[in-house]
Amino acid sequence: MKSVFVLLFIVLSVLINFTTAVNIPVNGKSLEIKNKFEEFLSKDIKAANGGSHCAACTIVLSLVDQYSGIHNKSIEDSLDELCSFFPDEAGTLCTWLVNNYGEQIISYFDQYQNADDVCHAMNICTSPTCRLFTSAPSKFYNPDHVHEEYNKEDPKVGTSPWAWIQELINIFSSQHLPIEDFDGDHHSLEATFRGYNWRGKDCNDFDKSSYPGTIEGTSDPSVDKNCNGIFGVNNQSQSYEELFCSNSGAMGVIVSGDSAGAHFSIPPQWMTARDINSTTYKGMVDILETEVDWPMRSCYTGWDSSTPYVDSMYLRMRERNLCNHRDYQNLGVNGASSSSTKTIIQTINRNQNTDKPVLLFLELIGNDVCSGHHDYDSMTTVEEFGENILNILNYLDTTLPKGSHVVFVGLADGRVLWDSLWNRTHPLGCTYEEVYDFLNCIQVSPCWGWMNPNETVRDYTSNRAAQLSLVYNQLIKNYTFNNFDMIYYDFPFSTINQMWVAQGGQTYDLIEPIDGFHPNQIANYLMAGVFFNQLTQDKPEWLGEINQYNTQIQSIFGNQGGYV
Repeated sequence: MKSVFVLLFIVLSVLINFTTAVNIPVNGKSLEIKNKFEEFLSKDIKAANGGSHCAACTIVLSLVDQYSGIHNKSIEDSLDELCSFFPDEAGTLCTWLVNNYGEQIISYFDQYQNADDVCHAMNICTSPTCRLFTSAPSKFYNPDHVHEEYNKEDPKVGTSPWAWIQELINIFSSQHLPIEDFDGDHHSLEATFRGYNWRGKDCNDFDKSSYPGTIEGTSDPSVDKNCNGIFGVNNQSQSYEELFCSNSGAMGVIVSGDSAGAHFSIPPQWMTARDINSTTYKGMVDILETEVDWPMRSCYTGWDSSTPYVDSMYLRMRERNLCNHRDYQNLGVNGASSSSTKTIIQTINRNQNTDKPVLLFLELIGNDVCSGHHDYDSMTTVEEFGENILNILNYLDTTLPKGSHVVFVGLADGRVLWDSLWNRTHPLGCTYEEVYDFLNCIQVSPCWGWMNPNETVRDYTSNRAAQLSLVYNQLIKNYTFNNFDMIYYDFPFSTINQMWVAQGGQTYDLIEPIDGFHPNQIANYLMAGVFFNQLTQDKPEWLGEINQYNTQIQSIFGNQGGYV
């Protein structure tokens, strides 16, 4: 009954016109993508005890069950109504799935009354020990279901329950570059699929030499070559770009990092039964096409002011110098570690001879100590971490323009997750302790070391993280590079937490409610201010002077073409 797992993926069908399930013709391109999607779904990504399949089944069916109770509807009517809430194509596929598998789901709910038992009865979850809602009595029993303990010699650790998002995106592009980029300059006219949500919007996608951050030089002043919205000449035939920007110390902002740098965030209403209605899943296509990351609202490269609490190093740098407009790149990748970043860093678009220098943040706060493995051996060692970071720095010295700066951001102390969340209620209706234990039991936790009831394990993980963070200062002490200098800052969650609590807030207000792991929008807002203030105090010259022509730029060019 693996197909029930697909219920979690119905929201993805709109990305690929997955319409052949209901015998709707598709064109050649859609068929090709559909085949790739089917190949993805056919992969056996099960870990021990049901793994990700078990997590998906339990989460989806618990929402169906809760929605049924809240609205006093039958399971059958709830399934039908929930399908109607998805975008058209996804709703069609959802209906098809319900028509084929709904009868069995309904029957098992009649027998067992809870999602844990239903998923076990369907043989998707296979351990009698692994249950999300531990307070609900178990009515189902299968003598063939035996709990599989973690085996260090033969680990069957699965990806985290959210990793399917990146796996699906990899169907389209595993290079972490814009899919629609006709001139190959790594900038796009589209927002999603690594477009301008991630990197400043291109202004000419048919000219590889035209993109945010380049120096216009002697090019035609009537053409906005670097996409900052400044072009043309004044009444003395002086180029506005030359007059306003040439000696202004303009500088771009880049972050290379993990899901925290990309600002991973699952909308809470997606998994909160009481909040699900006909508007809940509107806009989900764009969200999924941006890998459920929000780089346009992150503390490093955020620019989208359509929601409260958006601030970023890019916006701060732009405020100082409007010539920096659109000059941002977010290379954050969900699950990135120091090892994978050696490859990811090569997706930077910067030319040492023709582009402006950058302020680059290297942010890897957890994946070198986090995984679903129930041991310490899978953590990156100090020696490995040092080698990886040095490899990254050596590459940066070949691509960053002279006068650039690198800010190292240390690893987090993830003990705050358990300490502030363990006994609180998760949007799914269970406690965070139950969520953490369930994910560990089926061996798909994003971080066994911190999302763990064992204090010794949590302490060990934080100690290793602290040891890795110390590597940065050792590199600063022992190495110099031709094109950039370096500084190290602790990951500022502790700092912003103190600020927030002093204002009457609670630590849990700063953590993503669904995954119970990432800094949320408020945290990103506060971290931007901390980073900027630290640099203002320690390295004010890195930020450049305030551009004396900002008022004139704004008067002549308004919002400089905006972002979309």
